[in-house]
Amino acid sequence: MTPRRALALLIVAAVLYGGIFPVNRLAAEAGWPPVAFALAPAVLAGVALLALGAVTGALPSLAVGALVADLVIGGLVIGLPIGILVTAAQHLEASTLTLVLCLSPVLTLLIAAATGSERFDHRVLLGMAMGLAGIALIVRPESGVLSQGGLRWFLLALTAPVMFATANNCAAWLRPPAAPALAMATGTLLGGALVAALVGLVMGARFWPAETGTAQLLPLFLSALINAVFFWLFFVIVAAIGPARFSVFNYLAVAAGILWSMAIFGETPAPVFWLAAALMLAGMHVALRPRQSETGG
Repeated sequence: MTPRRALALLIVAAVLYGGIFPVNRLAAEAGWPPVAFALAPAVLAGVALLALGAVTGALPSLAVGALVADLVIGGLVIGLPIGILVTAAQHLEASTLTLVLCLSPVLTLLIAAATGSERFDHRVLLGMAMGLAGIALIVRPESGVLSQGGLRWFLLALTAPVMFATANNCAAWLRPPAAPALAMATGTLLGGALVAALVGLVMGARFWPAETGTAQLLPLFLSALINAVFFWLFFVIVAAIGPARFSVFNYLAVAAGILWSMAIFGETPAPVFWLAAALMLAGMHVALRPRQSETGG
């Protein structure tokens, strides 16, 4: 794959995934039960990719190790966090929720360093500190970013990047290296759907909204489309350029998510929001900046 094509696919992936946060808000406003909205789009996207894989010969592996990877990674990126984010979306602006993406790459490096997968670097801690400083600005009562009672929902949303970061490391530990990108995307989606279904059964949750109309079907199909295309592109791009270069995705996705939220909902974030966003993006840059040994310097 040429660098220009990889960059183009990276931009498409970021613009698509940035849209998942306003789509989650649309789902919340349409009355989708949180667990149901983690399950239904994943099933729809997973089945679509499964059908495509059957035609192209890129079906997910049924080996025990591959199935465990699908359940663990799918559960951590779809089955558990999507329900949490949809719940939080009922109480927070979509642009505010988008900022949680800033913490995912920093936490990924922190977990990797703690487990010995990556060499410890002080810049990871500095990046984490800058991210926490941004969060501190948001949660201050006088910031104007969170509505009354919004603090607990924002703190709940912060569990999502912890899961995303854990999933990123699990992908490095558990994924079979030679698996086709389409098969990996399919397994992740269906594994996440299964975890969401199990969570829903344990909680006694509803698996469909009380009403079915355009307001309910629109976020369902948008989310399924985003998930199907994004996860396929994710595995294609990472295989082509590596996880380090893929990290620029996080900057683009945060920017896209904020712009989508402002365009769709007419959100006008408080001035403190932009300062917090700048701090968190800067922290992500500090943590992800290549070391001299990695750049040949």
